Amino acid sequence: MTELTFRAPVAIAEVDPAAARKRRLRIAAGGAVAVLLAVEGFLVAPTLEEAATSLANVDAVWSAVAILAVAMSMVMFALTRRRLLLAAGIRASVRDSVEAALVANSLHATLPGGPAFSTAYNFRWMRGAGASSAVATWCLVAGGLVSTASLGVVALMAAVLVRGRGSWDQLAVEAAGLVAAGLAVRWVMRRPHLLVTAGQWVLRRVNRLRRRPVETGVEGLGDLVTQLGTVRPTGRDWVASTGLALLNWAFDAACLAACAAALGVHGVTLPLLLVAFTAGMSTSGLSPLPGGLGVVDAALVLTFVAGGIPAAQALPAVVLYRLISLVGVVAAGWVVCAARQVRPWHSADTP
Repeated sequence: MTELTFRAPVAIAEVDPAAARKRRLRIAAGGAVAVLLAVEGFLVAPTLEEAATSLANVDAVWSAVAILAVAMSMVMFALTRRRLLLAAGIRASVRDSVEAALVANSLHATLPGGPAFSTAYNFRWMRGAGASSAVATWCLVAGGLVSTASLGVVALMAAVLVRGRGSWDQLAVEAAGLVAAGLAVRWVMRRPHLLVTAGQWVLRRVNRLRRRPVETGVEGLGDLVTQLGTVRPTGRDWVASTGLALLNWAFDAACLAACAAALGVHGVTLPLLLVAFTAGMSTSGLSPLPGGLGVVDAALVLTFVAGGIPAAQALPAVVLYRLISLVGVVAAGWVVCAARQVRPWHSADTP
């Protein structure tokens, strides 16, 4: 007689559909990014090959100085945002701030529509650090203002050095304009009701143009701006964040100078360096290509040539600078992004 053996049914683990869908989306996004990077690498390969040929005799010591300078530039950029968060009562570690800055920079410089991806990533990172939506929005806006204002200071310094003791009246007007703009921003931010009124007025007209109910989003905008009014940075916060932003630009310009020195380019004076650097950074947003490709490089080379540097020397120096400050930093950012993917405590920050 055959003995029948009954076994308990094996429990089947339940799979969360939302988690599985999120995992598939992350895998698909990672694959898309990998394909995009491969395509971009293929497209720029001829340029990189030509650049590598011209950079055969680069000085290793000055190259190391350039790499260190651009690393410090990214650290200062991250510390600027960290300081603004601290002004709003949010604490973030230096390491996490630097990693987030590297990842956001790679998104900005690599993906089509990079600024939107970068902004969304920064917003999510700040929300994960404990910032409210209003505080995260404020930090993004304030960071942009501080960065732009500090670049204006660099441009003003370049103008002072180029003009020497002449045209002091015009320099005084430019300096007064920067101070007035800063005071105006501070005055407006201390009066959120003005922002509410202006924003709601604009939103109602936009709703009419889009043929939507006039009051759509008006109340939510008012609540957001009112919350922004609760962020009250001190003068010390503004000075500290502006100083860090200036150091960000200064180290980036130092990277450019080190690249010129690494290739034995002579005649790059401080005024010429600052003018070329300001021209390159000011035009970075004009290029439809990631990282300001084409426009920034042309602005740097043309300014150096106009300052007396032969084109045959200026071009390799700019290529080396872009390889370090753009390609190298972007590569580092994607490495950090991959590392953050496997850390469970950073899962909320992944793009």
